[in-house]
Amino acid sequence: MPRVLLGLGVIGLVAAIYSLAVGNGGPQPQTIGGVNDVQRIFGGIAQDGAYIGPDDAETTITIFNDLQCAPCADFEIDVVDPLVEKYARTGEARLEFRHFSLAPNDTTLAAIAAEAAGVQSRQWQYLDTFVRNIEATRTRAIDDTYLREIAEAVPELDPEQWAEDYDDPAAEERVRDDAMLAAQLKLPAEPAAVVSGPGGQRTLIDTPTLAEIEDAVDQVSS
Repeated sequence: MPRVLLGLGVIGLVAAIYSLAVGNGGPQPQTIGGVNDVQRIFGGIAQDGAYIGPDDAETTITIFNDLQCAPCADFEIDVVDPLVEKYARTGEARLEFRHFSLAPNDTTLAAIAAEAAGVQSRQWQYLDTFVRNIEATRTRAIDDTYLREIAEAVPELDPEQWAEDYDDPAAEERVRDDAMLAAQLKLPAEPAAVVSGPGGQRTLIDTPTLAEIEDAVDQVSS
C-alpha cells in the first residue's frame, strides 16, 4: 500500500509540474497579437483588393514589400502604416500593395494568403497582422494552419471564404503578377515605393524612409 501511495504521489507531482509549465488544460494555443492596433489604423478606410483609400485620388503610392522578411516587417509598421493614416484615411492619396519576394522564389504562402483576404477587402488588415506577429515565425512554420490563425484574427474576415480564396489559383497568379512588375521595374531586393500623380512618377528603392516617400508625394501631387 505505501508503494502504491508513493506512486500516486509521484504521478500527482509530475502532473502539477506539467500544469504549471503549460497552464490549465494542457498546452495553450498561440495568440495573434496587434489586432487592436491594426483595426485602429485600417478600420473604416475603403479597400478594394490591393488598394486602400479613395479610388478617385490623383496620387497613388505603390508599396513593394515582402511579408516573410523580418526587416521588411519594420518597414511596414514604421513607414507604410503612417502613410495609410496620413494619406488613405484623409483621402489625399490611394495606396497599393505589391508582393515582392526578396528570396529567390517569386511567391510566398503569406503573400497568397493576404491576396485571398483581399477578395473580402481585408488584405491590408491581413498583411499588417502578419508582420506584427513575424517573431512567431521564428519558432512556427508558415503553413496553412498558421495562416488561418491570422485570418481568424482579422475582424470581419470570413475564415471559410478566405480558405476557399486561398486555395484558388487566382490568388497565386496575382502574386506572380506583382513579381513580374517588380522585375520590369528592376527593383533591387529591398522594400520599395513608386509614387505616381499629376506631376509624374518617382521610384524609391533601398527601403525608403517615411520622409522620402512624403517628399515624393509632394513632388508628384503638384
